[in-house]
Amino acid sequence: MKIRDVRASLVEIPYPRPFVPSWAPEGAHPTMAAVVVEVETDAGVTGVAGGDMGHGSGPLLLAAIRDVVRPLLVGQDVFATEHIANRLRYVAQYFFPRPWVVGVAVWDAVGKACGRPLYQLWGGAASELRAYASFGEVRDPAQRVDDALAAVAAGFRGIKLRVHSSTVDEDLRQVAAVREAVGPDVMIAVDANQAAARWRYAPDGSRLIWSYERALTTARELAALDVAWLEEPLPRHDYRAQRALTAAAPVPIAGGEHNRGIAELVRLLEDDCFDIYQPDANESEEIHALRQFGAMVAARHRRFIPHAWATGLGVAGNLQLCASLVDCEWLEYPYDPPVIVPEVFQVMLTEPLLPDPVSGAVRLPTAPGLGVALDRAAIDRLTVQRV
Repeated sequence: MKIRDVRASLVEIPYPRPFVPSWAPEGAHPTMAAVVVEVETDAGVTGVAGGDMGHGSGPLLLAAIRDVVRPLLVGQDVFATEHIANRLRYVAQYFFPRPWVVGVAVWDAVGKACGRPLYQLWGGAASELRAYASFGEVRDPAQRVDDALAAVAAGFRGIKLRVHSSTVDEDLRQVAAVREAVGPDVMIAVDANQAAARWRYAPDGSRLIWSYERALTTARELAALDVAWLEEPLPRHDYRAQRALTAAAPVPIAGGEHNRGIAELVRLLEDDCFDIYQPDANESEEIHALRQFGAMVAARHRRFIPHAWATGLGVAGNLQLCASLVDCEWLEYPYDPPVIVPEVFQVMLTEPLLPDPVSGAVRLPTAPGLGVALDRAAIDRLTVQRV
């Protein structure tokens, strides 16, 4: 079964109001920018995938698909996934650092051809996965208490807070207020968004770079609040500092979503940089290579909980990855009403992936591949560029 074409669409999904994420406080975003990829085969099977590309990078990925990826993949056997993965690594090295969504679409085609969901092809047995509500904006403690209680009422049994204030005390006030409000039975994770240089800014636009000392102080204080993990407290390539922090911190340290390629991920693991590794199937490496990396993580008695802040298609890929692993505990679920809600970030799916209102778990689709179908009318309405 040969690949006949690789197509991509850049879509702009309007937000109900401008969104000011903690990782990009330089301006309010009126839309979510995403790329939808389709890998068409000569057997009539088409694999699809997609993810949140961030404003500005979407057109670059489309250009890379048109000029590099399509010529490299057309005519290839879609089942030659390792060969295709190596071709995507070539693209990542020389042309665009995140071509991995194409690999997810290839695997969607493979799953459809085999008539099985991906997680089953890879040996997974989970029928559902607990989802945690991943907030994106920085809000004051009182508002975050209301947000957290609403998330728990919606069924979530875990939440993730963004800490991006100028002082440790301000960060801790938010976490402490939410812990008091939701009680001891709700999982709370904390994300500092310090891994990427351009994200180390405060909401007012001033630079906010955590030192090792601030990261360790924060970790020690969070331990008393029973926080499940502290995410991205240091720059992604500061391996020595990350290893030292993980060894010294009384709460688990998580990261890895911004490290690109299997070599960097293995370096993180060999250096024992984290307790929890979080590469993303749309951003970090080819999805099946991440499945293999997950086995390596488990062999080191560490945990693997992928990053999954993305569109509905992006979440679908990471859901399949999570379910293929033996002991993945959580699925990251973008959720920050009134802006980040299923009807917004999953608008391109005919049936959105929704958490159970009681258990907070997302059921694995039974359809083959990613198990989701595109809403063609919505995609056509929202598309601003195609290749």
